[in-house]
Amino acid sequence: MLLTINPPRLRHFFLKVFVSCLISTTSYGEMNVTFSPDSDIQKLLIDSIAGCSSHIDLAISNLGSGELIQTLTDARGRGVEIRMVIDYQSTRPKSPLVTHLKEEGLQVRALKGKAGGQMNNNFAIFDDKLLITGTYDWTNQAPKYSYEDVVITDDPSIIDLYRREFERLHAAEDHLAWTDSEPRPTKRTVEPEVQIRAPKGKIPSPKDMPFPESARGDREFIDVTIDELDALFGPQSTLSNKEKDARWQQYEGKYIQWNNAIIHKGLSHFDFYKLRLSSEIGGEAEVVVTFKPEHQPLLSLLREGDVIAYTARLDKRKGLGMLYRLDDGDILGRLIKKAPEQ
Repeated sequence: MLLTINPPRLRHFFLKVFVSCLISTTSYGEMNVTFSPDSDIQKLLIDSIAGCSSHIDLAISNLGSGELIQTLTDARGRGVEIRMVIDYQSTRPKSPLVTHLKEEGLQVRALKGKAGGQMNNNFAIFDDKLLITGTYDWTNQAPKYSYEDVVITDDPSIIDLYRREFERLHAAEDHLAWTDSEPRPTKRTVEPEVQIRAPKGKIPSPKDMPFPESARGDREFIDVTIDELDALFGPQSTLSNKEKDARWQQYEGKYIQWNNAIIHKGLSHFDFYKLRLSSEIGGEAEVVVTFKPEHQPLLSLLREGDVIAYTARLDKRKGLGMLYRLDDGDILGRLIKKAPEQ
């Protein structure tokens, strides 16, 4: 069989191969990949947000990290424009988180997936100069417990693709109506701090550092500690369940003023207002307290291990596998340790 070669076509073929190889090997920007929990992706995000001077566009499936929330609101406070598209299932109508973000001046929209799907993107564009994208979902769980990844690049061609996708998501018609209103910037809530002098590891009693009576208002308070409640309702109690229920009526609905350490913060939009607290730093959780919505800005700043002074209403007693439940909580202050006076 005789093989014929067409020189012009052959030259065209090799030219296409050369151009293809040239494009595939040309670097238009740097690209890095990092993984958690071995690397601190959250710090990478915080530093990227803090380094922005103009605008940030976020398309994320969830937002539950207090540190990231605070860094975003700080950026907005210095004039950075922030637009966010978030999955509607992570926010629910009248979400306290979205309300807080909008009051801080962020533009937030919730997006539904099609046919019951979700908005599972997780990418951020910083000043149109840096892109971070990957599985990392911007929650408290991600840096501690999850295997996640992000790709970081400053390649303009890739950033442009994501920018166009963000604009498409941001302009979609199926955002929840309640997120479409303009942001309403308000004066930033200043975190109250109360300085105390106490030995290391010891939480002072409210009796050692009483707050003004004005903090109590006209609510009915009862002077009782967790240890005293445990003597009546804990596993060491000799009372029957019926007797415990009868005794609990003396406490239910009354308010307490306690100083406790934060053992666990709520990780999802369903329990942003809830803290698991203990009377010992580093101890086991003893109570679950639901705080009022207006404390959301301060709750986002608190960390596990912080000690807070608060008031709350006794709701449910301790039972099998259940902690004491309190609601209508007010945070009076975060306790700051000082060295004892000589």
